[in-house]
Amino acid sequence: MADNAAMPSSPDSTLPTPHRTDAARSDSAVRAQAAQLLIAPTALEALTLEEALTVVDYMAPLAIDAGVTIVYEGETDDGGFMLLVLAGEVTVESEPVQFDEDNLLVRVLGPGSLMGELSLLDGALSLLDGAPRSATCVASTDIFAAVLTRERFLELLRQDPRVGAKLLLAVSQRLADHLRATTHKLKLFAQMNKVLSAELARNSARR
Repeated sequence: MADNAAMPSSPDSTLPTPHRTDAARSDSAVRAQAAQLLIAPTALEALTLEEALTVVDYMAPLAIDAGVTIVYEGETDDGGFMLLVLAGEVTVESEPVQFDEDNLLVRVLGPGSLMGELSLLDGALSLLDGAPRSATCVASTDIFAAVLTRERFLELLRQDPRVGAKLLLAVSQRLADHLRATTHKLKLFAQMNKVLSAELARNSARR
């Protein structure tokens, strides 16, 4: 894994500088762990282990303290990066409709989970800084992660176009899978709404 990676700063906090950890987490052990998690079903299983090892060589280890906000919903100037959780948990939260309400907990990400991969796709396919972050992500525990910045990703594309293209394909496939799952949920909600509306109409007719 790379020793250093430039990380973005958030409005209220700055992510810690990536650093080497103790001997229990040597470079080789972290590299192997990160590659295995990168091809897990929760990440980019379209990659082979060999391709994952190549991608990991462009990533940097990162330790994040519990309570640190990693990205903020709506921000676009974080430089773009993909984070793979190696240890710990990250909560994904969405801003509420009412300003006086707390953020809504969407899901919890654990080891083998990815976040931020869309920003890499945006950076590769356009000259823009990337789409706004879709949710706020907070380290609910101390986090150990591997980070691929947009700059390192573009370097991967230049130095190893085949693996870079395969990474893009894997990210695109992951996003397509998420879209299909979301579409399925929307269809279920629409069916439920139709059934409930029909039941309300029948109850109103009986009165």
